[in-house]
Amino acid sequence: MEITIKNNKLNYEILKKNGQYFFPSSFVLIFKLVSLYYIVLILISIFRNRFKLWTIFIVPLAIIIVKILINYFARKLIDIHKELFNKEETSFDLVFLDNGIDVVEETQHHLTEYKSIKEVIDSGTLIVIQVKEDAPIYFEKKNATKDQYEEIRNIFEKNNILCNMKEL
Repeated sequence: MEITIKNNKLNYEILKKNGQYFFPSSFVLIFKLVSLYYIVLILISIFRNRFKLWTIFIVPLAIIIVKILINYFARKLIDIHKELFNKEETSFDLVFLDNGIDVVEETQHHLTEYKSIKEVIDSGTLIVIQVKEDAPIYFEKKNATKDQYEEIRNIFEKNNILCNMKEL
């Protein structure tokens, strides 16, 4: 069985809108732990009457830094693709095979086995496939028919992959 989703685009707008899904999960975990630690320290300082107003501004500053990092990584990835393919926007096809997902970009193939997939996230416009030791794979919902979408969902369920795909 082979399901092909064609004409997926990789460009700056897609990466900027969905940047939070392209960060490594370890980075997200570290950010959450540091944020939790900071909130606990603020609560302790409030209860000990040593609270300073400037400490509140660190949280928005951290959020702004994360947004800047998302933009930076998106631009860096697009720059890498410009060097490889000499284009602002590249298109790729996903082929769902029995043993994994084959990403076909220009003349390059990259096979990702189903056992290396952590989870599947529905971001609204994209289906993002989080891979354990590789960059996330995604496809645009508008490029898949309803039958393809259901078959892909069944493949993920058959392989016991955490799948958060909503109805198409």
